[in-house]
Amino acid sequence: MDFSDLIATKIKEIMKEKNINSSQLSKLTGIYRSTLTMFLTRKNRTIRLENLLYICEAFNMKLSEFFSDKRFDEAEANDWRNK
Repeated sequence: MDFSDLIATKIKEIMKEKNINSSQLSKLTGIYRSTLTMFLTRKNRTIRLENLLYICEAFNMKLSEFFSDKRFDEAEANDWRNK
């Protein structure tokens, strides 16, 4: 799975666990709802590290906890070098 896809999947999983929708996450983080939605629906393939930090704060977790998921061990970057 692509690294960016995995980040979006992980965010959606935590949102589901915490019963938080994108509007609520937007209010908790200060990130525009449209920005969150574009990333989570994969219309935008990138997320700023700063925004991911805000999201982790809203989830009451450290960035290291977010990336401790074993799926990140196998994640790959986009195949940007072949373009």
